[in-house]
Amino acid sequence: MDYAVGSGIVLILGFVSSPLNTRLFSPEEFGKFSMFLLLANVINAIVLLGLDQSFVRYFYIEVESNRGRLLYRTFTLSVIFCIFITIIIILFKQMLLQQLFKEQNYQLLFLIILNNFALLLNRFAMLVIRMKQNGKLFSTLQIIQKITNIIFILLLFFVLNRNFLILVYATVISNILATIIAIVAERDLWSYKNFRGKINTTSQELLKYGTPLIFTFLITWLFQSSDRLFIKHYQGYKELGIYSAAFSIIALLNAVQMAFSMFWVPVAYEKFEQDLDNKAFFTKVNKIVTFVMFFISILIVLLKDVIILILGESYRPASSMIPFLVFMPLMYTISETTVLGINFKKKSKYHIIITLLTAIVNLIGHSILIPSMGGIGAAISTGFTYIVFFSLRTFFSKKLYTNNYNLKKFYLVTINLIVFCFYATFNSLDIICILLGIFNVITLLFIYKEVLIDSLVLIKRNNKVLQRYNLKE
Repeated sequence: MDYAVGSGIVLILGFVSSPLNTRLFSPEEFGKFSMFLLLANVINAIVLLGLDQSFVRYFYIEVESNRGRLLYRTFTLSVIFCIFITIIIILFKQMLLQQLFKEQNYQLLFLIILNNFALLLNRFAMLVIRMKQNGKLFSTLQIIQKITNIIFILLLFFVLNRNFLILVYATVISNILATIIAIVAERDLWSYKNFRGKINTTSQELLKYGTPLIFTFLITWLFQSSDRLFIKHYQGYKELGIYSAAFSIIALLNAVQMAFSMFWVPVAYEKFEQDLDNKAFFTKVNKIVTFVMFFISILIVLLKDVIILILGESYRPASSMIPFLVFMPLMYTISETTVLGINFKKKSKYHIIITLLTAIVNLIGHSILIPSMGGIGAAISTGFTYIVFFSLRTFFSKKLYTNNYNLKKFYLVTINLIVFCFYATFNSLDIICILLGIFNVITLLFIYKEVLIDSLVLIKRNNKVLQRYNLKE
């Protein structure tokens, strides 16, 4: 709940920032900002060298006194590589700026470089908070970052020209501010005294676990970003801006994904290290997450034509792109509960196989659908890609760590949602759409009724405890 509170407030703030951005900026400018985020994410994935995941994996293996040294050991290597990447960017600046943004703007180049270091530092600063399971601080930082982003967009709007650089400036500044607060809050772990000293985990172990994930992250970036690259190539910045607006709506669902993922990773590792055979815990969490994510996804698809009204009139076509895009956070979040075997057994090579196969499926889908269908084709292709992504993650994980994830029930609910999404993509809200939505909800409630029963039992038990406490008072 500590994590969920922050994500919930960010979700509400998202209903402010999304229409703010789409009403202040044209689809073309919003499309260029999307390309900036795309570039920032791929550079960040490269410079991390997978060492952020090494830090997470070995955090609870190292004794508490060594965790600050583990932080610096992983962080320093990434900083060195970030400097190397920065030099390459400067050398090829003209080609980079022209290909992605169709302009030679050295102000933008400076922001790209500054953002590379800001994101790198932010990644490790937030990981420290996650691994220490400080949910309240994490939530606070999320809220601060979102509010400052909105404030700087409004302030800069009256100072700079109405273009995407305002969004870039606001993003970079809010990232830096949140990072500074995170480091100050966990200054004991960031203390310079931890820069030197030995740890039980060798640099070779850290690189061996993390380095294969660079390739994984790059392929992941390819299948997560190829939709926007294809749209830009075949349809232009305007269609890209509309598609990105649809993505901004789905990003609200990503807030739920983040709330879960942020606390789940450290908790899962800690539970595994404490009791290797406690599989019932992971099965139960999988059921709860599956029920919650499907329920939210169904509501978003059902209400897509209402939700889209918060965006400007220029972005109305984004309504048809929303249904299949829900599969992105839906499948990714649930797969976080089924992929555990790969991470527990430290078999990071399987991530490469998964992302490579997924990227191939994604590229085939995009190359067929985007030229003729634009953003709608990209959304459909992305949706099916994430279903494949979930299936592969679960398949390889179960080979290493056998557990019962009730996959027959899961795929039955998934098929129902696919049918609903197909209808909602090509039709506005009507009686058939409403009936399909109700049918999906009823089916979900019936199949995962044990989640509801357990929830009611828990609420009843908590009420009894509260009543006894009040009587004592």
